[in-house]
Amino acid sequence: MKNKSFNKTSILTITPILLIGVLWLVEELWPTNSILSLIFFIGFIVSSLILLGIGWVKNFPKWTIHSIGISVIVSLFLMNVSSPILNRTEIWGFIALIPLILTLIISILIHPSFQPLKQLYNQIKEEKNVLIFLFYGILLFILMMGFDEIYRPFLFLYPVILTAITVTTTILYLENKSKTRRNLILIIGTIIPILIAIMGIMNLFGK
Repeated sequence: MKNKSFNKTSILTITPILLIGVLWLVEELWPTNSILSLIFFIGFIVSSLILLGIGWVKNFPKWTIHSIGISVIVSLFLMNVSSPILNRTEIWGFIALIPLILTLIISILIHPSFQPLKQLYNQIKEEKNVLIFLFYGILLFILMMGFDEIYRPFLFLYPVILTAITVTTTILYLENKSKTRRNLILIIGTIIPILIAIMGIMNLFGK
């Protein structure tokens, strides 16, 4: 039954990760196409916030938990950036927090309860790897930032490979019933992308 339930929600679960992967790929293949990059970035943020809202309303089932890390960290990141493409040369500041705050307000109005936080706490207390998974969804975004302003013809391979790894790790983690295996899946699924990215960046700057 758990696998069947996950199959119904798998698209929502991996959508933010896929969109940031596609955004990275677009920026490597078409670095001057700012409009296309903006579309996928907005899609990445919106899908994360939708998943966060669903998570609150449903008391944060495990397949929504990574949306917390994505939504919070990306919102904090946007506070310190500007958007020339939107004719904004100043940093967004607290304006960047408005989508996150509105999502939380709407979610709380729909489901006015502390149960989502209690359920989240209980999951982390029962299984510590949930805390790691909470931030796992943002991994690909961080790796993409590491390749920012680096353009090479073959670099499109990095978003393809690293997106495939993070999406696969997410699916395997959620479908596996063994705590030990879930720990191992998260550890491997975190270390391998980071190592690939580090080696890639070192190789690029070494040339």
